[in-house]
Amino acid sequence: MTSMPARLLAEINLNAIAKNWQVLNQASGVGMAGAVVKADAYGHGMEAVATALKDAGCDLFFTASLEEAVALRQTLPDAKIGYFDCFGHDHELLVIEYNLTPTIADFTSLSLLADSAARYHRLIPAMLHFDSGMNRLGFNLGDLKDVIAHRGFEAGDWHMVYSHLACADDPDDPMNIRQLQDFKSIIAHPRLNNIKTSLSATGGIMLGADYHFDITRPGLGVYGLKPDGSSHEDLTPALTLKARTLQIRSATKGETVGYGGAVKLNRDSVLATIAGGYADGINRKLSGVNARGGRIHFNGHTAPMIGRVSMDMHVVDITDLPEGHLNVDDMVTLIGDGFSIQDWAEKSDTIAYEMLTTLGLRAKRHYDG
Repeated sequence: MTSMPARLLAEINLNAIAKNWQVLNQASGVGMAGAVVKADAYGHGMEAVATALKDAGCDLFFTASLEEAVALRQTLPDAKIGYFDCFGHDHELLVIEYNLTPTIADFTSLSLLADSAARYHRLIPAMLHFDSGMNRLGFNLGDLKDVIAHRGFEAGDWHMVYSHLACADDPDDPMNIRQLQDFKSIIAHPRLNNIKTSLSATGGIMLGADYHFDITRPGLGVYGLKPDGSSHEDLTPALTLKARTLQIRSATKGETVGYGGAVKLNRDSVLATIAGGYADGINRKLSGVNARGGRIHFNGHTAPMIGRVSMDMHVVDITDLPEGHLNVDDMVTLIGDGFSIQDWAEKSDTIAYEMLTTLGLRAKRHYDG
């Protein structure tokens, strides 16, 4: 069968992902690093990424949902897999069948755990989540005594007790210390002494040994990025995104470009139409209507986006490129060659997490390593 040409191409370096995890695992000190592969491994492809991480030595994986965890089990039949959503009424059969570890974060899920244990006459693997400042998921700090006394506590084969830092991307934020102290107060309870503990994702790992505990849960760092947007000398971004040149055309001074005629040309121009638009995660705020617009890179040259990003494509001004330098079907670089996902995020008024998980929905993936 004839292979399909790529309109957008996501090149993903699996060797970089494996090395990033090894760096984070080592940085976790006495703690062991798992790997967060939710949201299709932050847009990198969960099956390929999880396989590479398992080969690199990772044996503990986290997803957001039960659905993601079930899908991951098809790829990793023997790994430990936990998910962050609460154990629900309709989760029991799948949790048992696929040997998954759900989160218990409220009294409803704790009661369901007790019911499941009674039905199956066995303890149910689970993770206990306490909220220490996010006000998102998790038992409140004041719930500790009631959790310990609840019949569901005896029903759990507790793999981990954990919380989550709200401000780990800012080492100077006093909330980090407050959450650390609150978490320590929780795990000091003698009934929790034999359960592994976890507080930190990537940002928490970088706060230092006080935050590492038994297990760390790196996500963004596995893919080569830091939560605060800065680079890290030992982490390598794994994703390069390229797009096909669809058309090159000449336009006359005074004509407009794109929807709404948002840009009026102040010179005769050469324009290139490039595959990829907001349906592919290329944010409309990258539109070239001001200095904040995005850029493409090709063979040592850059060209700015011009006009509004549309659903499936965008336009760049290649007037200043050498004549004939860029041609139809050439693949230009959108992310890579010095223009990082963080650059995209800043120009889009968002964060790298959002950019990664929405990019490349229609991109063909090519894995190196």
